Amino acid sequence: FCPCHGSHYDTSGRIRKGPAPKNLEIPPYQFVSDSRIKIG
Repeated sequence: FCPCHGSHYDTSGRIRKGPAPKNLEIPPYQFVSDSRIKIG
C-alpha cells in the first residue's frame, strides 16, 4: 500500500489497484551466499 496516492501492490511489486502508472522497480541485487542476498 502506498500512503501517498493509495495504490496497492502484490508481493512482487505489481500494481493491484490504484492510480500508480507502473509496477515497482526491482533494485539491483546479488547472492552473497546460499542464505544471503545483498540488495542495493
